[in-house]
Amino acid sequence: MKNKLADLGVGKSFDHMTKREWYRLFTAPFFHTNGFHLLGNAFGIYFVGFVLEDKIGSGLFLLIYMVGNLFVSLLFSKYSSFTSGKGASPGIFSLIGCMFFLYIQSPDLFNFQIGTWATNYIIFYSVLGNFIGIQGAISHVLGFIFGMVLSIFFILN
Repeated sequence: MKNKLADLGVGKSFDHMTKREWYRLFTAPFFHTNGFHLLGNAFGIYFVGFVLEDKIGSGLFLLIYMVGNLFVSLLFSKYSSFTSGKGASPGIFSLIGCMFFLYIQSPDLFNFQIGTWATNYIIFYSVLGNFIGIQGAISHVLGFIFGMVLSIFFILN
């Protein structure tokens, strides 16, 4: 059953999708390679949320996360060929991009302290999360950039 569910929902590039599988652009972030992958992303969104959500509100937090995942899924589906895209990290990196943008705008908005769980994990996640392979690193960078762009659009306007 586990493999059948994953086969129905993981991301695929457009050259591997049938006409009715566009939903994969939305479902791929909810599938993970294994428990470690899921746990890493769960802690990532928890600590980023702990730092960021009360600054921008739950609605904007969710919007940046979901649109960041969708944007990266669209780009990868168009310009790459794959059959098993998984993970929520592009959305989490979009939120980190938002946090970075806000920090540049107003450094006193955040109380980053090395040694706290939230700061340490966000740094750990941002750095080590890019050693999983080139496609993962590219999706993280795209998510980060898109998070900054969304922040400019939604927060400055």
